Amino acid sequence: MADAQLAALSDDASRLAPDVPGLSQVIEDAGLQRLAAYYLYSALVAGLIGDDDAAPGHWPAQLTEPLQRLGLTRFTPRTRRGLVAQLTAAEQAMLQNPDKQLEFARMVVSLINQGAFGPLCGQADRVRLAESAASDKTGMDLELLNGSTVVARCSVQAHWELVAQYLAGAALQYASSVGAVRPHKVSSQLKETGISHAVSATVTLAVAVHPLGAAAGLGTRVIRSRIESDRDEADALHQLGTVLTTLRDQAYNELSDTGAEHGERAANSNR
Repeated sequence: MADAQLAALSDDASRLAPDVPGLSQVIEDAGLQRLAAYYLYSALVAGLIGDDDAAPGHWPAQLTEPLQRLGLTRFTPRTRRGLVAQLTAAEQAMLQNPDKQLEFARMVVSLINQGAFGPLCGQADRVRLAESAASDKTGMDLELLNGSTVVARCSVQAHWELVAQYLAGAALQYASSVGAVRPHKVSSQLKETGISHAVSATVTLAVAVHPLGAAAGLGTRVIRSRIESDRDEADALHQLGTVLTTLRDQAYNELSDTGAEHGERAANSNR
Protein backbone atom coordinates (compact mmCIF):
# COMPACT_ATOMS: atom_id res chain seq x y z
CA MET A 1 0.00 0.00 0.00
CA ALA A 2 2.77 2.44 0.96
CA ASP A 3 4.68 1.75 -2.29
CA ALA A 4 1.55 2.40 -4.34
CA GLN A 5 0.92 5.69 -2.53
CA LEU A 6 4.51 6.80 -3.09
CA ALA A 7 4.29 5.88 -6.77
CA ALA A 8 1.08 7.90 -7.12
CA LEU A 9 2.68 10.84 -5.32
CA SER A 10 5.70 10.65 -7.64
CA ASP A 11 3.44 10.63 -10.69
CA ASP A 12 1.56 13.69 -9.39
CA ALA A 13 4.80 15.55 -8.68
CA SER A 14 6.16 14.73 -12.14
CA ARG A 15 2.97 15.96 -13.77
CA LEU A 16 2.93 19.21 -11.76
CA ALA A 17 6.64 19.90 -12.21
CA PRO A 18 7.85 18.08 -15.33
CA ASP A 19 11.18 19.92 -15.51
CA VAL A 20 12.52 19.26 -12.02
CA PRO A 21 16.27 19.99 -11.94
CA GLY A 22 18.69 17.20 -11.16
CA LEU A 23 20.64 16.99 -7.92
CA SER A 24 23.75 18.50 -9.49
CA GLN A 25 21.79 21.58 -10.57
CA VAL A 26 20.22 21.91 -7.13
CA ILE A 27 23.70 21.87 -5.56
CA GLU A 28 25.00 24.41 -8.07
CA ASP A 29 22.07 26.75 -7.43
CA ALA A 30 22.45 26.38 -3.65
CA GLY A 31 26.10 27.40 -3.93
CA LEU A 32 25.28 30.40 -6.11
CA GLN A 33 22.56 31.45 -3.67
CA ARG A 34 25.06 31.31 -0.81
CA LEU A 35 27.63 33.30 -2.79
CA ALA A 36 25.02 35.91 -3.77
CA ALA A 37 23.96 36.34 -0.14
CA TYR A 38 27.54 37.01 0.95
CA TYR A 39 28.02 39.50 -1.86
CA LEU A 40 25.11 41.49 -0.46
CA TYR A 41 26.30 41.01 3.13
CA SER A 42 29.86 42.10 2.34
CA ALA A 43 28.59 45.13 0.41
CA LEU A 44 26.55 46.17 3.45
CA VAL A 45 29.24 45.76 6.10
CA ALA A 46 31.90 47.33 3.87
CA GLY A 47 29.73 50.43 3.38
CA LEU A 48 29.42 49.90 -0.36
CA ILE A 49 25.67 50.21 0.16
CA GLY A 50 23.75 51.65 3.10
CA ASP A 51 21.42 49.87 5.50
CA ASP A 52 18.43 51.16 3.56
CA ASP A 53 19.80 50.00 0.20
CA ALA A 54 19.31 46.25 0.54
CA ALA A 55 16.58 46.25 -2.13
CA PRO A 56 17.82 45.67 -5.72
CA GLY A 57 16.50 49.01 -6.94
CA HIS A 58 19.02 50.83 -4.73
CA TRP A 59 22.12 48.85 -5.66
CA PRO A 60 25.00 50.82 -7.20
CA ALA A 61 26.92 49.64 -10.26
CA GLN A 62 29.78 48.47 -7.99
CA LEU A 63 27.43 45.74 -6.76
CA THR A 64 25.17 45.04 -9.74
CA GLU A 65 28.00 44.58 -12.24
CA PRO A 66 29.83 41.79 -10.32
CA LEU A 67 26.50 40.09 -9.60
CA GLN A 68 25.64 40.12 -13.30
CA ARG A 69 29.11 38.99 -14.31
CA LEU A 70 28.93 35.98 -11.98
CA GLY A 71 25.31 35.16 -12.81
CA LEU A 72 24.21 35.83 -9.23
CA THR A 73 21.51 38.45 -9.77
CA ARG A 74 18.55 36.06 -9.65
CA PHE A 75 19.94 34.34 -6.55
CA THR A 76 20.49 37.48 -4.46
CA PRO A 77 18.13 38.04 -1.48
CA ARG A 78 15.54 40.69 -2.28
CA THR A 79 14.94 41.75 1.32
CA ARG A 80 17.06 42.24 4.42
CA ARG A 81 15.04 39.52 6.14
CA GLY A 82 15.88 37.09 3.35
CA LEU A 83 19.56 37.94 3.72
CA VAL A 84 19.61 37.56 7.52
CA ALA A 85 18.11 34.07 7.20
CA GLN A 86 21.27 32.90 5.41
CA LEU A 87 23.79 34.34 7.87
CA THR A 88 25.33 32.97 11.05
CA ALA A 89 24.46 34.51 14.41
CA ALA A 90 27.81 36.35 14.50
CA GLU A 91 27.26 37.74 11.00
CA GLN A 92 23.76 38.86 11.91
CA ALA A 93 25.19 40.69 14.92
CA MET A 94 27.82 42.37 12.75
CA LEU A 95 25.11 43.51 10.34
CA GLN A 96 23.42 45.29 13.26
CA ASN A 97 26.67 46.74 14.62
CA PRO A 98 26.82 50.55 14.17
CA ASP A 99 30.60 50.20 13.80
CA LYS A 100 30.39 47.42 11.22
CA GLN A 101 32.58 49.25 8.71
CA LEU A 102 35.39 49.43 11.27
CA GLU A 103 34.88 45.75 12.09
CA PHE A 104 34.96 44.97 8.37
CA ALA A 105 38.23 46.90 8.04
CA ARG A 106 39.76 44.95 10.93
CA MET A 107 38.61 41.69 9.36
CA VAL A 108 40.24 42.63 6.04
CA VAL A 109 43.54 43.40 7.80
CA SER A 110 43.41 40.12 9.71
CA LEU A 111 42.61 38.04 6.61
CA ILE A 112 45.32 39.68 4.51
CA ASN A 113 47.98 39.36 7.20
CA GLN A 114 47.02 35.70 7.74
CA GLY A 115 47.58 35.07 4.03
CA ALA A 116 43.93 34.21 3.30
CA PHE A 117 44.09 36.10 -0.01
CA GLY A 118 47.56 35.05 -1.04
CA PRO A 119 50.74 37.13 -1.20
CA LEU A 120 50.80 40.89 -0.86
CA CYS A 121 51.64 43.05 -3.84
CA GLY A 122 55.15 44.36 -4.38
CA GLN A 123 57.59 44.14 -1.49
CA ALA A 124 54.99 44.52 1.28
CA ASP A 125 54.99 42.00 4.12
CA ARG A 126 51.89 43.18 6.02
CA VAL A 127 49.13 45.78 6.09
CA ARG A 128 47.65 48.08 8.71
CA LEU A 129 44.68 50.42 8.92
CA ALA A 130 45.03 54.12 8.24
CA GLU A 131 42.65 57.05 8.07
CA SER A 132 41.61 57.91 4.53
CA ALA A 133 41.58 61.42 3.12
CA ALA A 134 38.66 63.60 4.21
CA SER A 135 37.43 63.76 0.61
CA ASP A 136 37.44 59.95 0.26
CA LYS A 137 33.99 58.45 0.85
CA THR A 138 35.14 54.82 0.72
CA GLY A 139 36.11 54.70 4.40
CA MET A 140 39.46 53.61 5.81
CA ASP A 141 42.63 52.80 3.89
CA LEU A 142 45.18 50.03 4.05
CA GLU A 143 48.84 50.86 4.30
CA LEU A 144 51.13 48.22 2.82
CA LEU A 145 54.30 47.93 4.89
CA ASN A 146 57.77 46.59 4.27
CA GLY A 147 59.14 46.45 7.78
CA SER A 148 58.13 49.84 9.15
CA THR A 149 58.13 51.62 5.78
CA VAL A 150 54.86 52.38 3.98
CA VAL A 151 55.31 51.24 0.37
CA ALA A 152 51.73 51.60 -0.93
CA ARG A 153 48.20 52.50 0.06
CA CYS A 154 44.76 51.37 -1.06
CA SER A 155 41.12 51.36 0.04
CA VAL A 156 39.80 48.82 2.53
CA GLN A 157 36.42 48.85 0.84
CA ALA A 158 37.92 47.75 -2.49
CA HIS A 159 38.42 44.28 -0.96
CA TRP A 160 34.70 43.69 -0.33
CA GLU A 161 34.35 41.19 -3.17
CA LEU A 162 37.28 39.08 -2.00
CA VAL A 163 35.76 39.03 1.49
CA ALA A 164 32.38 37.98 0.09
CA GLN A 165 33.91 35.03 -1.76
CA TYR A 166 36.02 34.07 1.25
CA LEU A 167 33.04 34.06 3.63
CA ALA A 168 30.90 32.12 1.17
CA GLY A 169 33.62 29.48 0.86
CA ALA A 170 34.55 30.09 -2.77
CA ALA A 171 37.87 28.45 -3.65
CA LEU A 172 40.19 31.42 -3.97
CA GLN A 173 42.98 29.02 -4.88
CA TYR A 174 41.36 28.93 -8.33
CA ALA A 175 42.44 32.50 -8.93
CA SER A 176 45.98 31.62 -7.89
CA SER A 177 46.05 28.70 -10.31
CA VAL A 178 44.98 30.97 -13.16
CA GLY A 179 47.82 33.32 -12.33
CA ALA A 180 48.64 36.08 -9.89
CA VAL A 181 47.54 39.46 -11.15
CA ARG A 182 50.07 42.27 -10.91
CA PRO A 183 49.06 45.90 -11.51
CA HIS A 184 50.84 46.13 -14.88
CA LYS A 185 49.17 42.91 -16.07
CA VAL A 186 45.59 43.65 -14.97
CA SER A 187 44.17 44.60 -18.38
CA SER A 188 45.58 41.59 -20.22
CA GLN A 189 44.68 39.20 -17.39
CA LEU A 190 41.08 40.42 -17.49
CA LYS A 191 40.83 39.64 -21.19
CA GLU A 192 42.65 36.32 -21.01
CA THR A 193 41.15 34.77 -17.87
CA GLY A 194 37.87 36.54 -17.16
CA ILE A 195 38.91 37.04 -13.53
CA SER A 196 37.01 40.02 -12.21
CA HIS A 197 39.02 42.80 -10.61
CA ALA A 198 36.39 44.38 -8.36
CA VAL A 199 34.67 46.82 -10.75
CA SER A 200 37.43 47.84 -13.12
CA ALA A 201 41.15 47.67 -13.68
CA THR A 202 41.48 51.03 -11.94
CA VAL A 203 40.72 49.47 -8.54
CA THR A 204 43.86 48.73 -6.54
CA LEU A 205 44.02 45.79 -4.15
CA ALA A 206 46.63 44.96 -1.54
CA VAL A 207 47.00 41.37 -2.71
CA ALA A 208 47.93 39.65 -5.94
CA VAL A 209 44.94 37.28 -5.96
CA HIS A 210 41.78 38.83 -7.33
CA PRO A 211 38.09 37.89 -7.08
CA LEU A 212 36.85 34.98 -9.16
CA GLY A 213 35.11 35.69 -12.42
CA ALA A 214 32.27 33.69 -13.91
CA ALA A 215 33.22 30.02 -14.06
CA ALA A 216 31.35 26.81 -14.71
CA GLY A 217 30.53 24.97 -11.51
CA LEU A 218 31.24 27.95 -9.25
CA GLY A 219 28.22 27.20 -7.05
CA THR A 220 29.23 23.56 -6.70
CA ARG A 221 32.74 24.68 -5.76
CA VAL A 222 31.28 26.86 -3.01
CA ILE A 223 29.30 23.95 -1.55
CA ARG A 224 32.27 21.57 -1.81
CA SER A 225 34.54 24.11 -0.12
CA ARG A 226 31.99 24.61 2.66
CA ILE A 227 31.75 20.86 3.22
CA GLU A 228 35.54 20.53 3.32
CA SER A 229 35.76 23.45 5.75
CA ASP A 230 33.15 21.86 8.03
CA ARG A 231 35.02 18.55 7.87
CA ASP A 232 38.29 20.29 8.77
CA GLU A 233 36.62 22.01 11.72
CA ALA A 234 35.14 18.71 12.88
CA ASP A 235 38.57 17.04 12.62
CA ALA A 236 40.14 19.92 14.56
CA LEU A 237 37.52 19.60 17.31
CA HIS A 238 38.06 15.84 17.43
CA GLN A 239 41.82 16.36 17.78
CA LEU A 240 41.22 18.96 20.48
CA GLY A 241 38.96 16.52 22.31
CA THR A 242 41.68 13.87 22.15
CA VAL A 243 44.26 16.30 23.56
CA LEU A 244 41.93 17.39 26.35
CA THR A 245 41.18 13.76 27.23
CA THR A 246 44.91 13.03 27.41
CA LEU A 247 45.49 16.07 29.63
CA ARG A 248 42.61 15.07 31.88
CA ASP A 249 44.03 11.56 32.28
CA GLN A 250 47.49 12.95 33.01
CA ALA A 251 46.09 15.35 35.60
CA TYR A 252 44.08 12.52 37.21
CA ASN A 253 47.15 10.29 37.37
CA GLU A 254 49.27 13.09 38.86
CA LEU A 255 46.61 13.81 41.47
CA SER A 256 46.37 10.10 42.28
CA ASP A 257 50.15 9.85 42.65
CA THR A 258 50.21 12.99 44.81
CA GLY A 259 47.41 11.65 47.00
CA ALA A 260 49.16 8.32 47.44
CA GLU A 261 52.41 10.07 48.30
CA HIS A 262 50.69 12.24 50.94
CA GLY A 263 48.99 9.17 52.36
CA GLU A 264 52.28 7.35 52.64
CA ARG A 265 53.92 10.29 54.39
CA ALA A 266 51.06 10.56 56.86
CA ALA A 267 51.30 6.87 57.63
CA ASN A 268 55.05 7.14 58.23
CA SER A 269 54.65 10.15 60.52
CA ASN A 270 52.16 8.28 62.72
CA ARG A 271 54.59 5.47 63.41
